[in-house]
Amino acid sequence: MWQTNYSATPWPHDELKPDFGYYICETLEDGTRALTYRASVTHVLPPTKAAKPEEAYDLVSEHLFDEGLRIAPHDWHSYHYNALKAEAPWPQRIVAWRARVEPFGPHVMEGLQRFPRSGWTQTEAISL
Repeated sequence: MWQTNYSATPWPHDELKPDFGYYICETLEDGTRALTYRASVTHVLPPTKAAKPEEAYDLVSEHLFDEGLRIAPHDWHSYHYNALKAEAPWPQRIVAWRARVEPFGPHVMEGLQRFPRSGWTQTEAISL
């Protein structure tokens, strides 16, 4: 979730749909950042405007929840990130997705030490 006037770049707006693949990066015990998981999107709520926190929950519920995943409304609203965003001005834009995740690596590569503000980095160095 983010304020409607925030420009999330380099966010993969158009690419974020089922079967979109990406890597997850973590900090290893020695402090090195590395790719540690491969992810493939299975469900997605594209960037959508929500008028209030309850509407954000309803949108996520509609697009991502099924028999295998449900989050109770009180758990959703009490989660620290969602509680913080609930205090911010609304409307906000929300995007959410689910992914199938498999262990990978760790694979260390240049450029993982610092991410752009959106958290997405693009590279030609490796591919799914």
